[in-house]
Amino acid sequence: MLPTHAPARRCFLTPIPELSVAADWLAFAADSLMEDDLAEARQWVSKADMPLIASYTLFITGSVNPLVHWQSTMPSGNGMFERSPQRMPSASDERSVYVRDGWRCRYCSTRVVDRGMRTRLHRCMPDVARWGARNADKHAALAALSASLDHVVPHSRGGTNEESNLVTACNACQFGRGQWTLEEVGFADPRQFPPIQDSWDGLTRLTRITTVSNDLQ
Repeated sequence: MLPTHAPARRCFLTPIPELSVAADWLAFAADSLMEDDLAEARQWVSKADMPLIASYTLFITGSVNPLVHWQSTMPSGNGMFERSPQRMPSASDERSVYVRDGWRCRYCSTRVVDRGMRTRLHRCMPDVARWGARNADKHAALAALSASLDHVVPHSRGGTNEESNLVTACNACQFGRGQWTLEEVGFADPRQFPPIQDSWDGLTRLTRITTVSNDLQ
C-alpha cells in the first residue's frame, strides 16, 4: 500500500554505483574488440560480472517487497482491460525508442546495452559473457543492463504500442514493475523528464566489427 502523501519517485531504489562501473567496463571491452584485442576484452567483461549487481537486480525483480514496491501483491491482469492485439511493436520501432532515449533507462537513468550486442559478446566469449538458462548462469551486468522496452501504461492494463507509451527500461525497472501502473508504485511519469543524450551507444558500435571473430559477423 502506498505510503500516505509519499512524493513521486523515479524508480524503486537508487541504482548502485556498480551498475555505472560495469557499463564503463563493458564499454572498455567493446573498445578492445574494436582494436582486435580479444584478450583484453575478456578481462573487462569478466570484471563487469559482479555478484552485487545480480543481488541488486533480484531484490527488485524477485519476491514482492512492500518496502520496495509499495504493494503486497501483483495485479492479476484478469481481462478487465481491453488489450492491444499486438503485444510489442516492430523491431525497428523498438530500436527507435532506444535511440530516442539515448540507450538509458527512462526511470533510473542507468545506461543499457543492446540485446543484440549482448548476444555478440556471448558468442565471442561464452565463458565470460555468460548467458545460461537460469538467472544464476547469466552475466550479472549484461542481464541487469539489457535494454528493455517498457509500456508506461502496462499492456495488460490497456496500454498501447504507440511510441508515446513506450520508454527504454533496464531489467530492474522493467521487471520490478510488471503489471503495476505508475500510480500504484508511486512513480513519476518518466516522460516528463527529457532523455539523456550523450556518447553512450548501447555498445552498438560492435556492429562494425568484421575481423575479431566470425561469430561477430
